[in-house]
Amino acid sequence: MVRAGDDNELFEIFEERGLVAIGWEDMGDVSKLSTREEVKQRYREIHSEQKKSRVAASAGQIYRFAHEIQKGDIVLTYNKSSREYLIGEITSDYKPNPNPDFTDRGHYQHVRKVDWKDKVSRDEFSVPAKNSFGSTLTVFQLNEHIEEIEKVLSGEPKPDKDEEAQPLLEEVEAKATELISDQISNMDPYDFQDLVAAVLRSMGYQTQTSPPGPDEGIDIVAHPDALGFKKPMIKVQVKRREKSMGRKEISSFIGAIGEDDKGLYVSTGGYTRHAQKAADKTHLRLTLLDRDDFINLLIQNYEDIEPEYQSLVPLKKVYIPKEE
Repeated sequence: MVRAGDDNELFEIFEERGLVAIGWEDMGDVSKLSTREEVKQRYREIHSEQKKSRVAASAGQIYRFAHEIQKGDIVLTYNKSSREYLIGEITSDYKPNPNPDFTDRGHYQHVRKVDWKDKVSRDEFSVPAKNSFGSTLTVFQLNEHIEEIEKVLSGEPKPDKDEEAQPLLEEVEAKATELISDQISNMDPYDFQDLVAAVLRSMGYQTQTSPPGPDEGIDIVAHPDALGFKKPMIKVQVKRREKSMGRKEISSFIGAIGEDDKGLYVSTGGYTRHAQKAADKTHLRLTLLDRDDFINLLIQNYEDIEPEYQSLVPLKKVYIPKEE
């Protein structure tokens, strides 16, 4: 797939002139940069202010366009307005465009010639294919759908049912959870402790957080009221770690919970079954939250968390079609 510009502005030019093109004109001729690392190095020198992830993603797309795409490969581009894909065959090697202003829509230094074969509706493809086609990257591979693309080109009808398609909502939620999990895994332990306290405050509790250093097993104390008169007091232990918590750690924490108190243990590494059994024996005096449990709680209460703690895990609300 090669996107037709950020706002679909190049689709007609791609179709009329038999080509696909990408920007990044400041990279110049990359035909002599034979490895992905060489392309990344040049990109890094030009865009030293960008984050490593952005550098890697952009350099990877440029390298793919210039070196991985081969003559004879199938290429698609999309028209958002008509919901149609152009499908064609690459007919040229990569060469830098001598006239990067050829589109009248900006500079497009990198060009490949294409023999367009057909234009087909998005509805001709299965749900898994359409989900893959929806990537926001400018250049990306669709090798896992090559058989289906070839069938669509030949005029074969798509299957009546997408029985193996994962529901979109589940797919989006799973990916989002993993990305949030990545952020938490790289968070400073004390920042994570503060984030847990912020989530509790968003739920209506008043909190006191232990300063860095020995905490006698209690990281956060939460009360239903500002003065701490109402019961129960909630004592919280927070562990940002990869390893599962065992029975010994849980039993030690249980010993720090008073008879009239409640306990909350938050461990990103989860718990062994022996630890879970120890918690069960407290008869609901202790609640264990693993990474996924905490992420769900974070998402449910995110809008009520103070902005300074939202910034530890920046999230954006999106809307997707509801699936029946």
